[in-house]
Amino acid sequence: MQALYGDLLAFIAAGFITAYFFIGQHMRQKLAVVPYSILGYAASAFFLAVYALSQQLSFIDYSQSTWTAFLGIAFISTILGQMLLNWLLKWLSTSVISMSILGETIGTCILAYFILGEIITLRQGIGIIVTLFGLGLFMFYKNKMHT
Repeated sequence: MQALYGDLLAFIAAGFITAYFFIGQHMRQKLAVVPYSILGYAASAFFLAVYALSQQLSFIDYSQSTWTAFLGIAFISTILGQMLLNWLLKWLSTSVISMSILGETIGTCILAYFILGEIITLRQGIGIIVTLFGLGLFMFYKNKMHT
């Protein structure tokens, strides 16, 4: 049952990120990447703060390692990763950007292997190969449709 609940949450998240990219593609024609990104980050911070308050979660009572993880997520994933996607919204279709997000999990596996010494299991390796194959097919046929 928990897996089904997780799948439902993933499906809902996919809907939200798709809406975000469709809105972003329109907004990026008028706004530079930094103001657009700041608006998105501010909206996210607002909704996360409302959620944290509604759940009576702490805003500051975390260990040093957790704060380090927060900073890593903020600077690497958000500022470098998400801002790059926001920048690309001006030139690439939302379908290409949305599909490219599938590569995030592959990058995460590879970084965990090299930085944290994590083992990539056979199941994960197969998942990486299938995902890369699917992305390759998508890009090939997307390219073929435009030529």
